[in-house]
Amino acid sequence: MASTLNVSRALKSPGLSLPFEADAQIPEMEVLGDPVRFEDIAVKGEVVGSSETVGVEAVVTATVHSRCARCLEAVSLPISAEMQAVFARQPDPNDPDQYAFEGYTVDLSEAVKDALVLQLPMRFLCKEDCRGLCPKCGVNLNTGSCSCREGEDDVNPFSVLRSIVENDEEV
Repeated sequence: MASTLNVSRALKSPGLSLPFEADAQIPEMEVLGDPVRFEDIAVKGEVVGSSETVGVEAVVTATVHSRCARCLEAVSLPISAEMQAVFARQPDPNDPDQYAFEGYTVDLSEAVKDALVLQLPMRFLCKEDCRGLCPKCGVNLNTGSCSCREGEDDVNPFSVLRSIVENDEEV
């Protein structure tokens, strides 16, 4: 299996839906400032050809690796995306959803990448209640605690607001 798909049979039999399975390789990238790497990418779907275009409908599954937005620890999670793509010999420059192809093979990599990136979470978390890093000393608060924040209220100009909330005073 490869990220290129031979579509000669689909082009010779317009309208005929042909099943396929493929895999894809996507280089590591940066998404919203975080490193993202996809692994074990599998594509399973159908291809339909017409005279100069090929339509692909598939389900893409992969494992995505990144880092936690709070504690920066490694995070891996399974991801799945539905992919609908049109490949054209001469793509319409006004249609950003068309991918170019030449000959009788289409490269699924770009369409797969687009489908997977759209399914990424806004931010990765190692767990919902991740405590993150101490902003002062940088210790991971999930694995230990720090003492650098003790006595911080005396120096913090907003400590008065905390006392109002804690004492349930009226503002």
